[in-house]
Amino acid sequence: MKSRLAFFAFVLLFLAGVFGQVGNGTITGTVTDPSGAVVSGASVEVKNSETGVVYPSVTTATGNYTATNLPVGTYSVTVTLQGFKTYTHTNLTVAATQKVSEDITLQVGNTGESVTVAAETSLLKTESSEMSHNVTVQTLDDVPLLGIGTLNSGTSGVKNPYNSLEMLPGVSSYASSGQFTLNGLGGNMAETMRVEGQDSTSRLFGTYDYTQMGQPSADSIQEIAYQTSNYAAEFGQAGSVVINMTMRSGTNAYHGTVYDYFVNEDLNAGNPFTSVASGQPGKMRSRNRRQDFGGTLGGPVSIPKLYNGKNKTFFFWNYEQFVEGTQYNFADTVPTAAYLRGDFSAISPNGNCSLCAAYGIPTTALPATDALSRPIFANAIYDPLTRGLTPSGLGFSNVFPGNIIPASRFDPTTAKVESLIPQATNSNLTQNYAASVSGNRYTAIPSIKIDHTLSAKDKLSFYWSRINTESQISAPLGGADGLPLLIGAYRGTFIPTYTTRANYDRTITPTVLFHFGMGYYHTSFYDRAPVLDFDPSSIGLSGFVTKRNFPVFTGLSNATYGGMQNMGPAAGQTHNYEEKPSFVTSVNYIKGNHSYKLGAELYLHGVLNGTFSLVTLAGGTNATAQPFTPTGSLNGFSMGFPYASFKLGDYVSTTQGAQLNYRQGNQEWALYLQDTWKATRKLTIDYGLRWDYNTQMKEQYG
Repeated sequence: MKSRLAFFAFVLLFLAGVFGQVGNGTITGTVTDPSGAVVSGASVEVKNSETGVVYPSVTTATGNYTATNLPVGTYSVTVTLQGFKTYTHTNLTVAATQKVSEDITLQVGNTGESVTVAAETSLLKTESSEMSHNVTVQTLDDVPLLGIGTLNSGTSGVKNPYNSLEMLPGVSSYASSGQFTLNGLGGNMAETMRVEGQDSTSRLFGTYDYTQMGQPSADSIQEIAYQTSNYAAEFGQAGSVVINMTMRSGTNAYHGTVYDYFVNEDLNAGNPFTSVASGQPGKMRSRNRRQDFGGTLGGPVSIPKLYNGKNKTFFFWNYEQFVEGTQYNFADTVPTAAYLRGDFSAISPNGNCSLCAAYGIPTTALPATDALSRPIFANAIYDPLTRGLTPSGLGFSNVFPGNIIPASRFDPTTAKVESLIPQATNSNLTQNYAASVSGNRYTAIPSIKIDHTLSAKDKLSFYWSRINTESQISAPLGGADGLPLLIGAYRGTFIPTYTTRANYDRTITPTVLFHFGMGYYHTSFYDRAPVLDFDPSSIGLSGFVTKRNFPVFTGLSNATYGGMQNMGPAAGQTHNYEEKPSFVTSVNYIKGNHSYKLGAELYLHGVLNGTFSLVTLAGGTNATAQPFTPTGSLNGFSMGFPYASFKLGDYVSTTQGAQLNYRQGNQEWALYLQDTWKATRKLTIDYGLRWDYNTQMKEQYG
């Protein structure tokens, strides 16, 4: 019964729609007269200097006032009361999640007279014991930490605002993909990401937070607050840090920026070790072209002769795009012309042993014999059709004459696969194919923020952002290897992510404020090969669950004597996506020396994991080796040869993965109650309670 009452109370709280946590700031203080007595009933007006939006308040019976949910920016505070001069303090800067203390002493006089103070906000934090570090957009621009490209920014390549973590004390093991340790905590899932007051932490992979998938553009951020300890109950759910991002809003003046960061190999130093044979000794430069460009524009929404949004409706638009072109060069291993003919005579005394001296292959028999007491030679190719048993039950087989497999024995599927393999470009047994492939990466981040004042008591804001990164050919994470696209290990990544936020605030009275916020976070992680319509019958195979990918061939090469490196797309190609509707609500009530806040959160989290079926054919020496373990030592050499077994169509194993698609989901509920109590003018006490309930992940079909 009690649990039902708690549930309905929670639902009613949501339906009441009360004030949530948007990562904004607060101005608070005590108003007194010249004698030091508190002044109650004074009108307090907090005004945003850039937008003209007003946030009203009033002093309580104890002389205290509080203006909450102030967007990051510069403010003026004006206090008026009959019998006292009007007091105004301008140039008060409010940071994300910051509580600014502004105690005021009124002077006796007429309200027509005024006292104006222009001092900047004190850097000393006296209203909260929270440990936090604020990074502004100006800091992001001034400090050379943003980085561009995969090495500096993670897989998306765009400017990475999370690199500012490296400025925080206690941060170690930071990686541009988003993992880090703070004060000994972290690594995996230790932080909480909040954008415009709602959780944006990706749990797509379940084991770590991949911040790059949902990052906003650095130029769309007004401020980042890294809250590391002692933060209020409303900012729970984090083991190491709450990362609170406030997005930029437009003002009464139009402002815009345009930028372009670019890299081109013509601006790089030449490779001093370039050979004379290249024709440009010491001047060769690998192709490397990269650009990160974009711009911003913000201001009041204005439609000539129809609508003037000054002091009322504002927009801020941002666009960033990253493009990169890279030439990847590889030294691949492909079968030699002799191997393609089935001729393995050069690497064994069973043949002509023409390469034995060059590769250190012994020309004499190894210290072991087969079941018929015959000598065994390194890399001898045995014919599996000649296998038999001795009277004592030991298996044996005979070598192919001259270590050459006759063409009549070639497997037809192998022949079709070989037709797709490029020819060697030098005479080496390994790394004999000089491969080159052009890679690319594209990332775009558009975003828009709209702020609108419905009335003196009602305010709306809306934020939308999309980051989409695409890269079909990249290395090393993308598996690019220089082979033709059909048979290569290419694993392209395609990751679109959307973040949407809507927030509504109402000032019921100067001491009662409410807010309702809702949002939607969606990310998709799709990795795929360049060719997705492969027909297995084209190489003589059948029985595939899906006609999608070229099969994976492994174990066809010897590290020293060559053969064929692995072919086929990297295993584990998936299509995963995550969606998270979110709802936040709370109420802020100021009474006497207390500022109470009661709030709630609800997150509905769904994850779909899809794994595409992939066929793997694993090769080895088993078919062309003796069918028993010989007595004696092979001294590190072997019987049989992986590529020879492949020529005969033999594999150690053939496997086919299941086609998997399963959806999991859970719910995250939270309630919190907190109070900021000004026990005295010099002592403020923050305390609160938070209750979190996360359900177990549940698969939709059980």
